[in-house]
Amino acid sequence: MLTGKLRLTAIAVLASLTIGGASAAPTTASDRNGDARPGAAVPGVAPSGSDASAVYLDSAGRAMDMDVAEEAGTARQPTAIGCTPVSGRDNPHRSGTGVAASSHGWWKKGNCSNDRAKVFNCLYEWFTDNTWRQQACSETKTLKPGGGSTHRTAARRDCRGTERTSWRNHVEVDVIGEIDTGEKPMNQSEVNCRVY
Repeated sequence: MLTGKLRLTAIAVLASLTIGGASAAPTTASDRNGDARPGAAVPGVAPSGSDASAVYLDSAGRAMDMDVAEEAGTARQPTAIGCTPVSGRDNPHRSGTGVAASSHGWWKKGNCSNDRAKVFNCLYEWFTDNTWRQQACSETKTLKPGGGSTHRTAARRDCRGTERTSWRNHVEVDVIGEIDTGEKPMNQSEVNCRVY
């Protein structure tokens, strides 16, 4: 049993840890909301060379197998047999309203025969624990090849701050009625938009 003075000291230490001094826990991928706790991962600008060990997380914080090459915008060549569509995408950017990160996806036929594909795109924000966290995905649309405002998808996420942050746009294309390869191309850019 603690004596009076020792017990008061223990209570004071415990209170300072509980009330104002959250301990600096190691940063983990499960800190997916990028909260402001000391040591928690937060959004930022991805340093060069960070791709080699980067992890992609879905909106629930689960690791994803993105199968991307070390440089954004390129993908490993798949070994599957099938046609190769061209996945069109723009760089992540501030939307016309200026309050959201935005990106688009479309496709071109490449060497595929069919003229319809299911297309969607997702936005990923970089965090200081070297994770790319999925912040928004478009709905999946059946599109003709080509792009333009009527033949594309749009992913969008409202900004909570205007600090410069790295974002990636990933586009997925599945040609209808035809086996196609599974490239997962990305475009990356820094945008004055941050989600906390």
